Amino acid sequence: MPIAIRYRLLIGLLLGTLLLSVALNFYCLQQLEAAPDYAADAELTVAEAELELAHTRARLAVCEQATRYASGAPDSLARP
Repeated sequence: MPIAIRYRLLIGLLLGTLLLSVALNFYCLQQLEAAPDYAADAELTVAEAELELAHTRARLAVCEQATRYASGAPDSLARP
């Protein structure tokens, strides 16, 4: 493979990488500018939010318990 072809291939790969990097950065910046819609949660009262949090914690506990039994290995991060 001649040296000129190697340089063209290297330059092509570098330009392709640069183009992909710019496109990914542009996409990520566009996602940051899109603010989430909190209007749906604005009407939640404190009691409703606490109830939702309690349900979420209960579901998480069930999931963690099922995972602990499924793996059979002790959880190294569990508190005694």
